[in-house]
Amino acid sequence: MKAAVLYGPGTKYQIEQIELDPPREDEVLVKFAAAGLCHSDEHLVTGDMVADPAYGSTWKQFPMIAGHEGAGVIEEVGPGVTSVRPGDHVVTSFVPSCGVCPPAHRGTRTCAISERR
Repeated sequence: MKAAVLYGPGTKYQIEQIELDPPREDEVLVKFAAAGLCHSDEHLVTGDMVADPAYGSTWKQFPMIAGHEGAGVIEEVGPGVTSVRPGDHVVTSFVPSCGVCPPAHRGTRTCAISERR
C-alpha cells in the first residue's frame, strides 16, 4: 500500500510503498476508505508536537505515517481484541476515546478515562 511517511520535523512527507505486519496484541488492521491530513499532522512537520527526550520521552516518534483521522473497515484483529471484529466499519481519531463514559457517548473530543491513559 502507499502511505505518506514523515521522517522528522522540518522534512516533507514522502509518498512511499509500505508493507504492514499483521496486527499484534490489542491492535487492529483497518482498510481505510478515506483519510486526511489534519492540522495535528502539520504540527509534526513544524516540530510543535514532537515527543521531546528532554522531558523524559522515550517514544520513537519517527518515521510516522500520516492520516490518522479517517474511516474504513476492520480487516484483521490481533490477539486480545474483543470490541471489534473483521467487517466492522470504524472511524479513527487523533484523540483517543474510551467508548464507555458519557462524554464519549455524546461525541465530545475527549473523555476523562482516555485522558488518564
